[in-house]
Amino acid sequence: MATFHLKVLTTERCFFDDEVEQIVVRTTQGDAGILPNHIPYTAALGIGGLTIIQNGAERVAAIAGGFVDVSKEQTVVLARTCEWADEIDINRAREAAERARQKLQQKASEHEQDVAQVKLKKAVNRMRIAGEK
Repeated sequence: MATFHLKVLTTERCFFDDEVEQIVVRTTQGDAGILPNHIPYTAALGIGGLTIIQNGAERVAAIAGGFVDVSKEQTVVLARTCEWADEIDINRAREAAERARQKLQQKASEHEQDVAQVKLKKAVNRMRIAGEK
């Protein structure tokens, strides 16, 4: 099966660097599927999942913010945060969601409300990716 090179980078580490068959990544415009020989493409990342298919196996990560850049040579995902589903601390994600919900119920400034909304979306995404209903 045809493959392409995928590199996933965060501010903290090189998260992934290998040949893959396909990826599906959440952009701000929705999910984008990338296959070998994809046309050049650049998009901003949203809060969602990154599915990597390698050797017929699927692995999923929670991703939030950044960019995906597809070129002839490789696909690069530059993400603010990215973590494998099995690395997510579900209790920490639940606590973050609860803190964000509490902040949203307070009479906070518009900026604080916006920040709390993003934190809630990230926490809920992490729980969803980790398999929490």
